[in-house]
Amino acid sequence: MPLPFGRRMTKKESRRSRGPAVALEERTEEIMDRVWKASDNHVERVAALEEYLTGARAHEGETWFDAGAWSEDLADSYLALGRVDDAVRTISDATRRGHAEGAEMLCELAEKLMRSGHAPQARLLWQQARAGYPDDVWIYVQAGIGYGDIGDHAGALEWLTTGLELALRTGDPEPAVEQLRPLRASDEIQQRAAQGE
Repeated sequence: MPLPFGRRMTKKESRRSRGPAVALEERTEEIMDRVWKASDNHVERVAALEEYLTGARAHEGETWFDAGAWSEDLADSYLALGRVDDAVRTISDATRRGHAEGAEMLCELAEKLMRSGHAPQARLLWQQARAGYPDDVWIYVQAGIGYGDIGDHAGALEWLTTGLELALRTGDPEPAVEQLRPLRASDEIQQRAAQGE
């Protein structure tokens, strides 16, 4: 029933009458305000982003949620807090739900983990990326570089060789051969791989 002429709606009436979609949008805006206010306070940022992603999962049909980008942000905050397993779970879930460009988020997190001393978790992500996207040459490039950066030259050689073979077999749809050949042919990688390093 419409309000009598001249009577204004209260804030509570206004929210109720606009429907659940508007209420969801307002709640999401409140959450995002908390994310921005948290800035580098990762504890507060994690709490807000977890709530945002819970909402995104509950309303998967809503196109204005950006679950992929905010999953990456949440994973970065988890890493800043030393919550490596939570970061891996977040990116794995986002990839499985289709919120990523192929294996991109898996590879980016694996690189971060390699550089920060979490090679075992990174290795699992590289394997997950390879299993999920076996024809993506860039997985092999990135993994080869990551393994080489931590001194696992035998692992780097294996990834780079497989990537080069895949690129040649598939006609190199993403010009990776130019990057793979010199990396794989590197004297340092060849010598250290031969020594079993």
